[in-house]
Amino acid sequence: MRTRKFNPFWEVENMIRNLSNIIDSTIGKESYEQGEFTPSVDIWENDVYVNFEVELPGVRKEDINISIDENRILSISGTKRVSESLENKTCCRSERAFGNFHRAFQLTDELDTTKVNAKFENGVLTISVAKSEVKKPKSVQVEVK
Repeated sequence: MRTRKFNPFWEVENMIRNLSNIIDSTIGKESYEQGEFTPSVDIWENDVYVNFEVELPGVRKEDINISIDENRILSISGTKRVSESLENKTCCRSERAFGNFHRAFQLTDELDTTKVNAKFENGVLTISVAKSEVKKPKSVQVEVK
């Protein structure tokens, strides 16, 4: 059976994001206002990679920035722009978020930050960070005298 590392802060982040979404939907924005938003992220792993899937519908590939700094922080940021087809139009109701976004994740030492791949397809950004090869200790036979 595989076990999953539990991080209590993930649950706190989810609660804060959900509360923020409830407040935003209650207040309502009746314009194409640009501010900041927090895209949803799923993190999963297999034997080779830890994968980050970020929902970014309506974001252009060239408006996404991905970096890993010297402290092993994976940063994903960018901008979701208002569509040109919506500019100079009267807004009756707007529920979509526009503006800047930023997410950051601390990468563990077991990940190889030199082996990172990113793919953006159908509004989902997938970032795969390779796991470091685990060096197995050598078994040495000791002769008893």
